[in-house]
Amino acid sequence: MALKSIGTPDLTGQTWLITGATSGVGLETARSASDRGARVVLAVRDTARGREVADALPGPSRVVELDLASLESVRRAADELRGGEAEPIDVLVNNAGAITPRRRETADGVEMLLGVNVLGPFLFTNLVLSGVRRRVVIVGSNAHKAATFDFDDPHFRRHRWTPAAAYAQSKLGDMLWGLALDQRLRDGRAEAAVAGVDVQLTHPGWAATGITNASGNAVVDTVITRVCSVFAQPASQAALTTMFAATRPLPPCSYTGPDGLRNLRGIPTLIGRTAEASDPEIAERLWGFAEAETAGA
Repeated sequence: MALKSIGTPDLTGQTWLITGATSGVGLETARSASDRGARVVLAVRDTARGREVADALPGPSRVVELDLASLESVRRAADELRGGEAEPIDVLVNNAGAITPRRRETADGVEMLLGVNVLGPFLFTNLVLSGVRRRVVIVGSNAHKAATFDFDDPHFRRHRWTPAAAYAQSKLGDMLWGLALDQRLRDGRAEAAVAGVDVQLTHPGWAATGITNASGNAVVDTVITRVCSVFAQPASQAALTTMFAATRPLPPCSYTGPDGLRNLRGIPTLIGRTAEASDPEIAERLWGFAEAETAGA
């Protein structure tokens, strides 16, 4: 399906900052934005791969090193984007994410999925927010529906860690962080932000990307890849939801995803989220938690 079939507008003159843009949905989002005329800034961990992607894009691009598992790297990347000839960012797409087969910790000693999927993007967005002039997109997941955020043990230091539980909690964290950021943009608490900037949340559906190969077992990962190739939608199709969330006129903090069964595949539309993911009090608690976890890092 071509992107123009969902009415993606001409993006000439816009700058898009996309995290995790070297593979999967992030790569397809970068290609789509560039195809439509945007200048694309690739904020990526693997800069060599990032330069390969940048060289293959039809339009102008730039690569910035960003490792979301290191808050020091997050701060360096933000400083690079804000320093010198800093340019306005029309759309910030928080796409990068991780899943691991075993419990790991980031360079800052936090549970890896929470760090990469929530805390790193939270800090990065706050640091570059003054340069964003239209929209912040957060790529969430319907995996959030299987979680309750455990503020007493968010890093799974006492309770049993599983990839599914940690991933679901991190995606719920993304939903809550997005809700809290949207409230701050609308009530003026995000003082550095440009007026009119909004937040959109999106779920790519079941996408055939490398993030599904996280079992740590080569045989299992091969089986998963084969199943995904049959039932999951390709990354280019999954990226339609990100493009939809980034370009369409939508109510603030909408949640979009595919319109098919269980929102696993299909054409982008507005979809539902859990009561917890919609709760402003829990969102405020998540914001306070994230601030404390990233302060002084």
